[in-house]
Amino acid sequence: MQPVTVAILAGGQSSRFRQPKALSLVAGKPLFLHVIDACEAYANQILVVVHSKSDRDEFAKYFPENQIFTDIKSEYRCSLVGALTAFQHARHPYTQLLPCDSPLIHPMYFEILWSMVENHNAAVPRWPNGWVEPLHSVFETDAAKEVAAECLRTDHPRMQCLIDDVGRVIYLSTNALQRFDKKLQTFTNVNTLADLRRIEQILRKKT
Repeated sequence: MQPVTVAILAGGQSSRFRQPKALSLVAGKPLFLHVIDACEAYANQILVVVHSKSDRDEFAKYFPENQIFTDIKSEYRCSLVGALTAFQHARHPYTQLLPCDSPLIHPMYFEILWSMVENHNAAVPRWPNGWVEPLHSVFETDAAKEVAAECLRTDHPRMQCLIDDVGRVIYLSTNALQRFDKKLQTFTNVNTLADLRRIEQILRKKT
């Protein structure tokens, strides 16, 4: 497997959460650092993408500033801009995207997904109903960078545009992941304070 950059996307508005959830303390440290903990043993580079310079200053209190990047297109606030920013700063052939609020990723997830993506432009988890997880996907960096930029140029600022247009996509069934992640906690995220408390209880049990 070729080297992989892992990009934590933390530029969302947290509208349903009503506060900056990535910096919310969970089991003694900000939520986004738990996501980094989940992947740091596997990543060749880790970067964090935020929306603004003020956000960058806040995140830099917890993570090296030279590994934090602001959205390259401030007129949009969407995951695709965060992804494009990540692709532009990634140093490696593949880039794994992760949301800032999914700290329960199983380590086998990286091994399986990253082994699948070779000779493809993307490896994307897909549920039985056809729903996909673009923010848990891994992309061939250069191909994805070009396509994401084109999606934004043509005013299609959605991750689905990237997946539809990047070509050579291989899908990973979530059913297969249940062999080692029975409850599929890899995809558990935080949208409410109640979610935050539930995840905190799980993380504390693991320590």
